[in-house]
Amino acid sequence: MSETTQNAAPPPVRSGIAARLFSGPHSTPVGMALIVIALIILFGVLSPNGAFFRVSNLTTIVLNASVTMLLAVGVTMVLAAGELDLSIGANVVLSSVVAAKTLVALSGSFDEVRMGEYPHLVPALVASIISGILTGAAFGLVNGLLVTRLRINSFIVTLGTLGIGTGLAYVLTNGTNVPFVPRVIQTEFGVKKLFDIVPYPTIIVLTLAFALWFVLRATRFGLHTLAIGSSREAAERAGIRSRRHILMLFVLVGALAGVSSVLDLARFATTNIGGHQTTALAAIAAVVIGGTSLFGGRATIAGSMVASLIPVVLGTGLVILGVPSFYQLIVVGVILIIAVYIDQQRRERLS
Repeated sequence: MSETTQNAAPPPVRSGIAARLFSGPHSTPVGMALIVIALIILFGVLSPNGAFFRVSNLTTIVLNASVTMLLAVGVTMVLAAGELDLSIGANVVLSSVVAAKTLVALSGSFDEVRMGEYPHLVPALVASIISGILTGAAFGLVNGLLVTRLRINSFIVTLGTLGIGTGLAYVLTNGTNVPFVPRVIQTEFGVKKLFDIVPYPTIIVLTLAFALWFVLRATRFGLHTLAIGSSREAAERAGIRSRRHILMLFVLVGALAGVSSVLDLARFATTNIGGHQTTALAAIAAVVIGGTSLFGGRATIAGSMVASLIPVVLGTGLVILGVPSFYQLIVVGVILIIAVYIDQQRRERLS
């Protein structure tokens, strides 16, 4: 998947979808891919008996990075318009709680579910997926309304809704994970692999990422997103309704968080009420490291996708080498600061 890097000033309207799809520099995604390959080779050589090179280990890395990849795609779209969403982790937790409660409540009577019998599993599963995605989208809608109608900075808004979302999840569950989630969603989907190689959740993530890559590269919606991120005043003078567009972007990233919550629930067959505390940091770090500007106007979904693998590869490699996994937080933080510094230098050169 090749990608875009578009700079400040309202983007020019290129002739033809093909030209818009495959034009522009590709250095950032390629550079990120080379870094990931170098890390895999490094840890493969250093790990005992080449354990890091095993297909099962590499598949697990991709599966572990799937949710972060999907969230990074959403953050890329928001950042491209010059906004930020710090609440995606809380959104995932709250949406997974709603999805799990819906699934358990509709699968059968309390006694049937407690005994591990789920007579109405299929309709309950459909309702669960819909409720999880709608909850995520509603969460994003609230963020978008606060940003566009009350004109509050998105950093402040999403910092506040991060706490609200987490608190609501605790209120709904009394601070414990939702019990009696059917294990079959894990065995038949969450950890299942196509041809025993590619996890099903990863296929969904790649499909959605490709669709949004196309939207950003080849549609008017994508051009307007980058135009708003480059200069909102210029975009509005050109007739773009920036407030409505930003509202749609927040709903979009919220819906992607809802999809992530469903994938998370399917993989672990339980909610993760105390988890995802560093999810926003990981996703934003991946987006910035991947080449999307923190100040809007330039975005690369492919770069975000590839960069999402870096912290997972680092964490897995460090664990196999016997180094405590929390060192990856330090490494990711350092890489994020370096990436932002490089981005600032690049913007100064362009200006």
